[in-house]
Amino acid sequence: MTAAINYEMLFDPHVARLYYGAEPEPIGRYYDDERGLFMNARFGPSPFIQDVIQFAPDALAFTSAGAPTPVSRLGHHRQAIGDDDWIHFCLRLGSDGHEDISDYKTVEQPSRVCMITRYPAGTMIERTSTTDENWRVACLWLKPAALLRLLEISPSRVPQELSWLAVSKSDEATHLAVPLSIRMQLAVNDVLSCQFRGGVRRAFIYSKYLELVATIYQAAVDQVARPEQLVTKLSERDTAKILEVASIITSKFDHMESLAGLARQVGINRTKLVLGFRAIYGTSVEAYWRDWRLQKASELLRSDGISVNEVAFSVGYSEVSSFTRAFTRKFGVLPKSCKGC
Repeated sequence: MTAAINYEMLFDPHVARLYYGAEPEPIGRYYDDERGLFMNARFGPSPFIQDVIQFAPDALAFTSAGAPTPVSRLGHHRQAIGDDDWIHFCLRLGSDGHEDISDYKTVEQPSRVCMITRYPAGTMIERTSTTDENWRVACLWLKPAALLRLLEISPSRVPQELSWLAVSKSDEATHLAVPLSIRMQLAVNDVLSCQFRGGVRRAFIYSKYLELVATIYQAAVDQVARPEQLVTKLSERDTAKILEVASIITSKFDHMESLAGLARQVGINRTKLVLGFRAIYGTSVEAYWRDWRLQKASELLRSDGISVNEVAFSVGYSEVSSFTRAFTRKFGVLPKSCKGC
């Protein structure tokens, strides 16, 4: 399949089979009708999960994970936008990439950032992603009317700076990057780990995407409303260094280097790191690292055959009691309550 893909076509099992190179699960196993498609495949040693769901004709979502990216077309493909405008919420928990958008420009999509993009009707997109990293991506596609309907807001309540999200037709593409919060990451992980089937699965997945669209929209509102003097002026080079810091701190569970050490490691001054990190991620470096460890713990607790003690030690806690207190403060439940859930 070398032609540009229209994502709405992927609900056709034959098209999905050609696109992914694997057989989707039959209707009735995960979803009860053709508005949901689930794939649980293995390409050699690489597992791959893809959940494709249509909530309405103007609202669809894709969630996928692979280690590393096993499907070549996810790494590089062309997409055609049809006769209507679409809004794309792209959350990258693993791997980064970029989009070459016709009549617009190249838009970078770093890992651990949520990108909101508005595509006018007829847009062509050349999409490229890294394929040598663990793939963990969620995409929500909405027409403007669907976005307003899901958020239960009128166009008049949308901030002027975000009016491009609400208009029914636009002549040019627009994009905005917002921090990928821990709340967003947890919602995506809940989708990927969902074991429900049929109507119950659809209801659960819908609730998680509703949580995502509300959280992302509020993050965008907060970002454009932030007083100008409080926003750190970051060059592209500085932004890349701060994104590198996020990668460094999330690669280690046992300890986090000092802020001064992290700043020296990537070549940025400490003050710019502190203020810039908060501007991009909406939290401090230390809080981001703490929440990342607890998020990983939450994922591990859902796995069979691993104890709370093992989880605590694997994410860098030397004492189970300290881990239990931190986990309970974060999620409101004891770690043992999440075992196998």
